Amino acid sequence: MKMKKWYALFLAAALFAVTLTGCTVDGQESGDPGEKSEDSQDTGTENEAVTESKTEGDFKIGIAAREITNDYNRGVVTASQEAVEAAGGSVVIADAQADVQKHNENIENLINSGIDGLIVHLGDAEQLEPLMAEAEKKGIPVITQGIGAPVAHTLGDTNGDDPLMATLASDALLAGIGYEGDVYVVWVPGAPLLETRKRIFEAVAADFPDVKIHEVPAEHNPAKVQTQIEEILTANPEEGSIAGIFGTYDQLVSGASEAIRRAGRGDEIKMVGIDGDIIGFQMLFQEDSPFVATVVQDAESIGQQSAQILLGVMDGSVEPKTVSPKIPASCYVATGKNGVEAAELKWGENFWEDAGLEKEEIEKIYPKKEEVLVALPSIP
Repeated sequence: MKMKKWYALFLAAALFAVTLTGCTVDGQESGDPGEKSEDSQDTGTENEAVTESKTEGDFKIGIAAREITNDYNRGVVTASQEAVEAAGGSVVIADAQADVQKHNENIENLINSGIDGLIVHLGDAEQLEPLMAEAEKKGIPVITQGIGAPVAHTLGDTNGDDPLMATLASDALLAGIGYEGDVYVVWVPGAPLLETRKRIFEAVAADFPDVKIHEVPAEHNPAKVQTQIEEILTANPEEGSIAGIFGTYDQLVSGASEAIRRAGRGDEIKMVGIDGDIIGFQMLFQEDSPFVATVVQDAESIGQQSAQILLGVMDGSVEPKTVSPKIPASCYVATGKNGVEAAELKWGENFWEDAGLEKEEIEKIYPKKEEVLVALPSIP
């Protein structure tokens, strides 16, 4: 497959960057703090990233992010910021850069800074509860993003439906390996959403006795995961000794994909991920890649919904009691059979330039054979 000359350099640079900085999604990677809006400015230091709207709004919303590093994080937080600023408000964004203790400190600082509302991006429900109680006492409404479970003293949690997304990813991988063989699950212990995705895969795979699961506990660092998978490949050189890899998010297993490609086992081993990041689609379309599917979630919708609900509660148009504790966004499975349409549905027509791919060439190799089927859980 021919690609733009700089594509290989793009992937190499991405892996080098995460080698230096790490990563996370529910955890997502902890590297580039993301692009800043034209209407915002950085007021923090290298170790304390704080971004504020350039113009003062009629009200101020705090956004506390455990990290803002990959496409999921940036998509969610940016969409929230844009929604708040479009409504006439201003934002202050505190990025803890994957430091859990700093995240909690940032939340407390925002609560005491005179904000009118608070959005919390990622975190642990139990650890957040006392901080949310403090916000409630001060009359500050709070909505969370990507926690994976309702947090007491908040309006609700907006996120992709992780059990649904994990089920779709599980079905894709198990079908790809013929429901048999050794599967390695790559996840970060202690990351709530990733623990859920791992648990769902294990539950789905339990119905197939010929599937054997191996755990690969990892850090939020694709380069380190690449090394782990290289060691597993070396220890299992026989064809068929590794059937598949279940990646709990795309970025996390990007290094694993490269390790498998370099070992020349891309046709033998199947791999899936979750998020629909640009790098996920790059792996999907890459020559000799083991990556066969990514479950795409609507990160922008997560950010927009959370901001709109919070603003509605603040202006009285939304009654807090009517807000569902769980507010899911849509998702869909992208494979080689619908990948071109799925990529543009998620990223728009500029995807090809951003990803360093030629659309016409990809369409020749991956002609459309299936429609994109968008799934959205129904909440009573």
